[in-house]
Amino acid sequence: MSNTRRNPTDNESAMLLSEVENLCPLCSITLMYEKNGQKKKRFEAAHIYPLNPTPYEAGILENEERLHEDVNHLNNFIALCRRCHKQFDHPRTVEEYRKLYNLKKMLIARAEARDKYHDYQIELEIKQIIFKLLDDSNDADFSPLGMNALKLDEKADDTLTGITKRKIRNDITDYYIYIREQFNLLDKQVPDSFELIASQVRTFYLKLRKTEKSQQTIYEQLTEWLSKKTENSTKEVCGIIISFFIQNCEVF
Repeated sequence: MSNTRRNPTDNESAMLLSEVENLCPLCSITLMYEKNGQKKKRFEAAHIYPLNPTPYEAGILENEERLHEDVNHLNNFIALCRRCHKQFDHPRTVEEYRKLYNLKKMLIARAEARDKYHDYQIELEIKQIIFKLLDDSNDADFSPLGMNALKLDEKADDTLTGITKRKIRNDITDYYIYIREQFNLLDKQVPDSFELIASQVRTFYLKLRKTEKSQQTIYEQLTEWLSKKTENSTKEVCGIIISFFIQNCEVF
């Protein structure tokens, strides 16, 4: 018995569009465009696992994981431009299925993490540290941390990419002592600020770790959370702050 296609509602279509940030995840074309003063869509809700697989598709995907048993569940849809949707479906390959499966899985995890942002607060005093990092352009003010003091290599696993590992290592080496000094100054203004902020970072990290095993994803979600909770502060500086807490043992 074949499945009947369920078209996503307007709200669900908006969610799918937002999920990929208005860009086709395969070719990067914008999925909405303007014509005659009106917004037009050039995307379709594509089934990742086919709605009604052919015998060939059922065979090649037999041992592949699915994002949901119900093929019409929103977890099994992703927004693609019409051209990429057609190419993905004809013919369907295991490699392309895995690519979209992994992408959608990451998008679902990111959405679930964002749902938690509201419930996990961060003291806004940390913005003073962020502003100091943005404003202090004099390298002479920064004393590097000795490489033999780094704790990252003891804690990082294979889920953290080499590029991110190098970034965190450099952030710790360049900024750890400076950030620690800024927290000491902040504690003089607002007692116990550091302990409160560190505990908030630690608490959200532990919440993420319950459902997410990838250190790479956890690092990215912590960085975005800190950025959003501090009124969209630059992610680059927020990443430096999270690197500080990695060295300080609140994270990983």
